[in-house]
Amino acid sequence: MNTFDAEAGSVERRRRNLWRVMQPCHVAVIGGNAAEEAARQLDAVGFEGPVWPVNPKRDTIAGRSCFRAVEDLPEAPDAVVIAVPASACPDTAARLAAMGAGGGICFSARFAEDGDHALERELVAAAGDMALVGPNCHGVLNYLDGAVLWPDEHGGERVARGAAFISQSGNVAMNATFHRRSVPLAYVVGTGNQAQLDVGDFVDAMLDDERVDAIGLFVEGLKDVGRFARAARRALEKGVPLVALKIGRSDEAARAALSHTSALAGADAVYEALFERLGVLRVESMAELLETLKVFSLTGRMGGNRVLSLSCSGGEAALMADAGAAVGLRYPAPDPALAVELAKRLSIPADSIGNPLDYNTHVWGDPAATASAFELALSQPYDAAALVLDFPRAERCDLTNWRVAMNGLIAARQHRNVPAAVISVLPESFPEEDRAACANTGIAPLQGLREGVVALAAAGCYEPRRRQLLDEAIWPGPPSSESPTTEAVAFDEAAAKHMLADFGLPVPNGKVVATASEAAEAARAIGFPVAVKAVGADIAHKSELGAVALDLTTEDAVVESVAAMTRSLETAGVQATGWLVEDMVSDSVAELLVGVVRDAVAGPVLVIGDGGVLAELVAETRTLLLPTTPERIRAAIESLKSGALLRGYRGKAAGDIDAAVAACMAVAHFTEANAGHLAELDVNPLLVRPQGRGAVAADAFMRFYAPCAETGAMGQDSGKCVQDHVAQAP
Repeated sequence: MNTFDAEAGSVERRRRNLWRVMQPCHVAVIGGNAAEEAARQLDAVGFEGPVWPVNPKRDTIAGRSCFRAVEDLPEAPDAVVIAVPASACPDTAARLAAMGAGGGICFSARFAEDGDHALERELVAAAGDMALVGPNCHGVLNYLDGAVLWPDEHGGERVARGAAFISQSGNVAMNATFHRRSVPLAYVVGTGNQAQLDVGDFVDAMLDDERVDAIGLFVEGLKDVGRFARAARRALEKGVPLVALKIGRSDEAARAALSHTSALAGADAVYEALFERLGVLRVESMAELLETLKVFSLTGRMGGNRVLSLSCSGGEAALMADAGAAVGLRYPAPDPALAVELAKRLSIPADSIGNPLDYNTHVWGDPAATASAFELALSQPYDAAALVLDFPRAERCDLTNWRVAMNGLIAARQHRNVPAAVISVLPESFPEEDRAACANTGIAPLQGLREGVVALAAAGCYEPRRRQLLDEAIWPGPPSSESPTTEAVAFDEAAAKHMLADFGLPVPNGKVVATASEAAEAARAIGFPVAVKAVGADIAHKSELGAVALDLTTEDAVVESVAAMTRSLETAGVQATGWLVEDMVSDSVAELLVGVVRDAVAGPVLVIGDGGVLAELVAETRTLLLPTTPERIRAAIESLKSGALLRGYRGKAAGDIDAAVAACMAVAHFTEANAGHLAELDVNPLLVRPQGRGAVAADAFMRFYAPCAETGAMGQDSGKCVQDHVAQAP
């Protein structure tokens, strides 16, 4: 058996063992107080299998006789809660693995999160093919089968089916179980340090349970983006939505995430691109996450974003209109004939029938009239219906009429198979009893207007996006996610352009010369006007250094410009190695930035934005994972502010978008070919000329990582050495 086969076999055995942990027939708890709490929680939720406590110093734990050692257990347990001192964990894991245990929930802390990476590696090695959750984790809650491997409080209850929640924060996982939002949670996992198993492994495992309707994720950082991508693709194929709350948008949040999990929190724009590419729905808060999981669990997937909104208040209708439009919901107007009939049933003028619909109060408190009107309103094709309804306080008010409205929607849905929700504008204005009445009939009781429309929008966009992604080629994962440890070497503009031109990036006609007189001669040969730039690996920002002269129309102007640039560079303490003379492109419609940055999670990624002087002023970019497609690049370009210019702004000439797309693809192909060594790349600006006239890279810069075989390190020959490593165009 070769190494690859052995590793594949180990992964498959670990996968099977993780399933034993998630659905155990028997459980062992090892330790003292935490182990006792784990046993107590198993009893409280009604776990039907045996629970075996192991403690050499105690006679009983949770009313059960203790075993002195794991070797004394009746058989190899499917799941084990390990709550012993960190130093004892590797030996405990090794003994469990030797007897064939399924896996361990390592509640113990003081591993990599405290800087002890060696002890954590020892623990992973000792576990072997046994599934290892953690360390430094709360564990796994299985509310479907009553198997809670969790030595702490939790607020969940047994369910027949529902959503799973996987969190890289133990406290966030525990807090999710305390919700008062009527979300049926099937599984909850606190991943801890993810020394062996990470988010992708748990997503993959959840997909094997047909009772899981959707999977929520609290993500601080992904350790293995390829593994996660494979699991996300499988989720798409099975039609199980993934909903992610990714923290780390701010620098402070990113630092907090890094210190908490030791995961590398990649740039937020990269995660945005990753989730978009994989069909993962992104939300901004725990409330939005739970409400979205609720919709998928109770109403299923919607076919699109066409929503019927019902409320008995013009103010609520306006609130719903604004909130829904902000997240992409559409409110199609009812057919004229239907509007006339609906107006009769509601006893209101026909011209007041719209969507969102203020159905007024003429039928308020009338069960038959309310149900009849709602049923008619739902007869038009919609992807979902939403009743906006805030209940009064039960201890002070009579809820009868509000329940008439809610029951009217429940009754209408018996005749119209439309996904439906009741949304309270204020999250606290929805009594638990009434939430249960909705949930029991497949209506999502959504709490909070913003959260409710976000959930509906997510459910509405999921299925169309899923179908689109399934028709596309599978994203194979990053071209290279390893971070080289050598120093990066910069290439000057001329060298960078030469290498990129080999991959099809259009560059101006130009020549590198050594002196001012040679520059004048080159300008005459190229033809005026020309641009002259200082060349040197240390000259990245030419404008700031006064190292570029544009629109030169005579040989004397070229000579004078070279002299002026020489003086400016001397003042800055920088020396040019030569001068690049190029044809001047002066008919650009728009300027783009096309760059590559190396992300800790996704490897090299393509960045497209507004270029030239707008690059920093507008600071608008789109990030694309590699490999990418012309279609994705076109969509990115057209979404920029420059996209309006390229389409022909206010009657002006349209730009050559096809050429811009081709230029970006050339940069993408160059990056893929050199993914293991490229540190960064910048084409700014890419001048997009009028339609049919192409696009030209006016400036380029890149840095490369590569070992120097001749010197053994990055020395004076490193530029030549790196260039030897640069892949040539196929």
